[in-house]
Amino acid sequence: MNNGTQRLYGAGIITLMLSIGCTTKIDLGDSDSGEEATSQTDSNEDSSGDTTAASEGCGQDPTDVATSMNIGGEDRSFVLALPDTYDNNQAYPLIFAWHGLGGSGSLAQYYFGLEAAAGNDAIIAYPNALPRADSGGETGWELSPYGYDFEFFDAMVDELTGHLCIDEDRIFSTGHSFGGYMSNAMGCYRGGIHNAIAPVAGGPPYYGDCTQAVGAWITHGKGDDTVEPSQGQDAVARWKYTNACDDTTTPTGANNCVAYDGCTRDVQWCEHSGGHEWPGFAGGAIWEFFAAQ
Repeated sequence: MNNGTQRLYGAGIITLMLSIGCTTKIDLGDSDSGEEATSQTDSNEDSSGDTTAASEGCGQDPTDVATSMNIGGEDRSFVLALPDTYDNNQAYPLIFAWHGLGGSGSLAQYYFGLEAAAGNDAIIAYPNALPRADSGGETGWELSPYGYDFEFFDAMVDELTGHLCIDEDRIFSTGHSFGGYMSNAMGCYRGGIHNAIAPVAGGPPYYGDCTQAVGAWITHGKGDDTVEPSQGQDAVARWKYTNACDDTTTPTGANNCVAYDGCTRDVQWCEHSGGHEWPGFAGGAIWEFFAAQ
C-alpha cells in the first residue's frame, strides 16, 4: 500500500437515526473444538494467569457468528479475523479497526498491520461503512453517538461477545483518518465498553463530554494536509482533560512518543514527520499499547 492510496481518506459529519433489524449467519469454517457450548463462562484466565471478563460466547462454536446484519433496513457487514489457533475457551482482546473515507474493512485489514502485530493474541473486526451522500457516495462513518453506525457497533459487540470468547474488559478501537475520528468518538461515547483507543490521523469527538476515561494512543503527521495536525492535537487535549492528565510529559523511548503524566488512564501522543499516511510503526505500536492496558 503506497502513501498515495492511504491519503484518500478524509472526514465529515452527518446525523441520521436508524434502528437495528435482524441478523444473518455466515459460515466462517470449522471450529477448533467442533463441539457446541454446554454452559456459559463468567471468567477465564489469560496466558499470564490473570482473570479476565470472559464473554458468554466462550465455549461456543465460532462458525455461528454473523458477519453481516441488518441495521434499520440497511445491510451491514464486517471482516472478521480470528487467531489461527483460536481457542473457544480462552478470552481474547477484541479490536475494532475503522477504515477511512472511501475505504473498506478489507482495505484496512490490508495495510493496518494489526494481525501481524497481534499474532494469535487478539480478535479483530474491520467494519464496513455505508456510502455517504455528502462525500460523493464514498463510504464513511456517522460520528454521532445517536446515529446508525453506533447502533451497528452495538450490534457487532452483542454478536461477537455472544458467539466468541472475548475478554469484555479489553475491547479497543483504532482507525485511520475518518476512522481515527470514529475511534475517538467510540472511546468518548462508548467508554463503558472500550478499554482504550488508538486514532491515526484523526480528530476529536464533537458531540459533548466523554462518558469516562479510556486509554488513548494518538499519532498524527506534521505534514498532514488532509486532516490538519491541529485536529490530532485537539484530540489529545480532549483526552488530557477527560483523563485528568498533567501538562508535563515523559518520553516513552519509541517512535517520538510522549506519555502525559498523572493521568487516570494512559494518554500518549506520537507526532511523526510524515503526512496523512498510516505510519509504518503504527500497527506494532498500537498493539503494544493495547496489550499493556
